[in-house]
Parts: sequence; C-alpha cells; structure tokens
Amino acid sequence: MDHDEWNADELASSIESKLNRLPGLSSYCCIYKVPDYLRSRSEESYRPWVVSVGPFHHGDPRLQPLQEEKLRYLQSFRSRAKTKSLSHYIRAIRDQETVIREHYAEKIELSSDALAEMVLLDGAFIIELFSRSFSPQLVEENDKIYHKPRLIDDVVRDMKLLENQLPFYLLIMLYGFINEGIISTSSSSATSQLSSFIDLTCNFFSVPRVGTTMYRHFVDLLRTGYLPTLCPRQLSSVGDKCPSVKELHDAGVKFVKGKGKYLLEIKYHEGVLEIPQIHLEDSTESVFRNLVAFEQRHCYYESNVIDYIKMLDFLIDTPQDVEILAQCGIIKNCLGNNEEAAHVLNSLARQIIYANYNFYYSDICVRLNDYYNTPWHRYKAILHHKYLHHPWAAISVIYAIALLVFTVISTVVTVLANTQYL
Repeated sequence: MDHDEWNADELASSIESKLNRLPGLSSYCCIYKVPDYLRSRSEESYRPWVVSVGPFHHGDPRLQPLQEEKLRYLQSFRSRAKTKSLSHYIRAIRDQETVIREHYAEKIELSSDALAEMVLLDGAFIIELFSRSFSPQLVEENDKIYHKPRLIDDVVRDMKLLENQLPFYLLIMLYGFINEGIISTSSSSATSQLSSFIDLTCNFFSVPRVGTTMYRHFVDLLRTGYLPTLCPRQLSSVGDKCPSVKELHDAGVKFVKGKGKYLLEIKYHEGVLEIPQIHLEDSTESVFRNLVAFEQRHCYYESNVIDYIKMLDFLIDTPQDVEILAQCGIIKNCLGNNEEAAHVLNSLARQIIYANYNFYYSDICVRLNDYYNTPWHRYKAILHHKYLHHPWAAISVIYAIALLVFTVISTVVTVLANTQYL
C-alpha cells in the first residue's frame, strides 16, 4: 500500500466517523438563532433587555438581576401546585431532554442538570407571570415585575423574541402541575389544559384567541394570530409593485380602516383599499423583525408576515404616505412623527428574502395598478380633490357650471332671435 492510498483510507475513516456521529434531522426543530444578514440591520431588536428564556441567552450577565425573581416565582408556583416536589418536576423535564434539545436549531451546550434547572426556572416563571397578569390578586406586594421597578413592559417585549423561547408543549406540561399535579392522559383533560393555557397566553400578549392548537412557541402563536382567516395563497408573481399611498390617493383610491381584528387582512374592492389598523410604537420594530426571522427560517413558502411587510413597503415611500393613512385611522403612530414611522416601516423590508412568485397580495397589486393606470379615475380624483373637497368649493363649481350653461343658452337664444329678423 503506497503512502497516498494509506492517507485516503485514513481520511475516509475520519469522515465515516463524523457521519456516524451526525445527529438525525428532527421535525421538532423550530427555535432558531437570527441569521447575520438580518441581525446586522438591528442587533438590538433580537436581544432580550431584562430576562432570558431558554438556552441561547442563558447566563448573559446583563440578565442576571431577574434570576433571583425567577426563584421567587418558582416558590410561588410550587405553593400553588398539587405536586410540590422539585424532584418530581425535574424528573418530568429530564424525561423530555432529547425532545427539548431537538427543538433548537443550535446545539445546546448545557449539561442535563443545567438544562433541567433552566427549563424549570424559566417555565415556572412564565406560568406565574401569565397567571398574575390574568388574576391580579396573585401579584405579591414586592413583585419587581408588576410593581417596583415595574419591568412588565420590557418582559413582554423579551417574550416575543425568537431566540428567547421555550417549546410551547413544555409549558403545557408544567402548567399541568398546577391544574392536576400530574398531567392526565385523558384527551379531554389535556385539551382543557391546553385551552386554559392558551387563554392565559393570549391575555398576556393582548392578542385574539385563535382556536386550540399546540403552537411551537410564543412567536408562532403571535404569527398565527395575524393570519387565521387568510385565503389559500396561489402561485403568482408580484410583478410590478403597486403605487404608493399618495399616488393611489391622487388617482382616487379610498383608504378605509379595516373592520376585522386580524392584521394581515388587507382587502381591495372597486377603488377602496381596506387595511386593518396598525399600532406603531417602540416595540413594533422588534416584534416584526422576529416574526420575519421565524418565517425566513421556518415557513419560507408561507411567509405571510413577510408579504405584509413588503406590501407596506410598496405603499409607504414618504412621510406623506404615513400622514394619509394616519388621517384614515389606519396607522396609529406613537413614534413621534411621520418621518420616523416611514423609516421604521421601510427598514423592516430591507434584507428580507421573499418568494416573489408566491406573493400573497399579488392580486391586489394587479388591481391597484389597473385602477391607477385608468385615466378616467385620475380625472375624477383631480376634480374631487381640487374642486369638490369642500362644500363651498362644490357650490362654486356648480355656480360656475350653471353660469356657463346660462351664458350658452342666452347666446343661442340671441343668435336664433337675430336669425329670425334676417
């Protein structure tokens, strides 16, 4: 055996060893680290401010102050549970260790003990947090989150981050300790517990209840709450983007605040574009960026939130576009000014990879372009905006037309009268 052949066999053996150690792909995987091309746009949007949940930010020195509060919440959790044994909780979590690890796209560098402790502390904290939000009488006098220094707004924000999640099914399991001590194996009991915990979760995040389903995590739940009544998407290209709000407004399109409670339900019918109200506040950018990150990693071919953001990007180019939508009640701007609102909405669409052949709002874009490119609609809009927008202006136009008609009639009568004398 020559030297080259020996080296090849050694290399093959090394690769074979790596293949044998390669973990299998798991269908449970749903919690991801944000890719660099998205993170580079706004690092702060993806980092927790006050509390870590799950392994990705576990041990961050910035977040240590709330670790003591988590212990107090665990103490309260145990006092309300029918099964009060910590060892019982730990054994239940350890039984799920393999599945827990498979929920995360990155390898978790925590021992079995450290993982079980983290899940117990974070899970009990979340359940107590939600329970106190739902039943304020449970809030203790010196609670740091709901009282001084009142961190609840920051905690709510941190719970919506993709990198700051526990698997939803784990929280259902821990919630069962409060309800029944040990989760019942009966399907009716399990469904009841799931429904009850979803009620707590939706109340905490102030989102509408959407059925009873086992969500993957909180980001998945928030996303689902935006799109429950969407029609099945059809394969169709976005083609040309639709005109801006100002351009459409000048062409006569009316903008109406949507009556539905689901954010992504944009509708168009015969010159009327109906858009549900969107609240722009300090946490809006972070929420949408994390929803986008989840869709980019987990549901690329059903990227409804991404398509919604692209649609807003088409519609909003300038602060004037924001002003028109605000006047119609579609945008509730708490960011201070229209320039900031336009900047936030436009920046959300940068660096997004989306399937333009599968754009959800493509039909609306086509119909808006058709309306915009019809000259008659523009002429009507000019007449309305310039001459009929105010009652006195309308009266003046009517008076001018009447005067013109009277003048023409007088002229015709005079001409006819003169003709008779000839």
